[in-house]
Amino acid sequence: MKTSANPNDVCYVVDPGMGAHLQDLGRPGLSRFGVPRGGPMDPHAAGWANQLLGNPPDSPVLELLLQGAKIAALRPVWAAVTGARANANVPLWRVVRMDADDMITFGASQSGVWTYIAIEGGFVDEPVLGSVATSPRVRLGRSLRRGAVIRAAADSRFSLPQGVAGRMAPSKEQRDYRNPPPLRVWPGPDWDAFPSTARSAFLHQPWTISSRSDRSGYRLEGKPLPSTPKPGLSEPVLIGTVQVPEDGRPIVTLNDGPTVGGYPRLALVDQADLPWLTQCRSGQTVRFQGTA
Repeated sequence: MKTSANPNDVCYVVDPGMGAHLQDLGRPGLSRFGVPRGGPMDPHAAGWANQLLGNPPDSPVLELLLQGAKIAALRPVWAAVTGARANANVPLWRVVRMDADDMITFGASQSGVWTYIAIEGGFVDEPVLGSVATSPRVRLGRSLRRGAVIRAAADSRFSLPQGVAGRMAPSKEQRDYRNPPPLRVWPGPDWDAFPSTARSAFLHQPWTISSRSDRSGYRLEGKPLPSTPKPGLSEPVLIGTVQVPEDGRPIVTLNDGPTVGGYPRLALVDQADLPWLTQCRSGQTVRFQGTA
């Protein structure tokens, strides 16, 4: 049993599992300085965790990778867990009550990659460049290790009415990540530089998520695209940009990825569909669908 004299200390990390980090909406507007935006890999699930508790959209949430995490409460609090079906010991996509020493545990993930925990009022941490979002690649934010204490924005214990217990997201918002829909893409800045055979192949074949995928980018495995253009000068790269290296296998730039790159930019994944991609596990297949 762990205790704290600070009423704002709300949770502690018994086990971080494969990764535990705080995320808010990140650092938009700093890409020109080479700073990635960061933020939650699945903003849909993170947003619902906050919405269920009436928190502002930019309230920090706890982002967990795959499996093995154990998070314990230091004092009473309302919480919500959303995202990957990680075999949690509490129901997902709804508000739950935690009392002191209650623990949320996560077993082997059945589908999805990223799970989110929000608490009433939101978590808080020391901001870096205006955000608490953790981007391990560029060493922004902090990785939460065993024993780390997480604070709430205020001592708001049970400030929500008792009626919030069991409040649940609509069933249509509780996503089954095992079967993602075709992901919509827009033509990238270099779309016309690719031959029609390469553009057609990109849109009409399944792609497998590589085991070398991470918060910086998802690498796609499949039949290489033919006759891809040569790399050029470094140009701005947005989250969701589909770049194609010389081996013809696309890379989708994600939250912690570089803000500039020299690989040809074939397409841009629609922002609304990106969470479907980021919740895909290694070995899972996706397809892309043109919008124009």
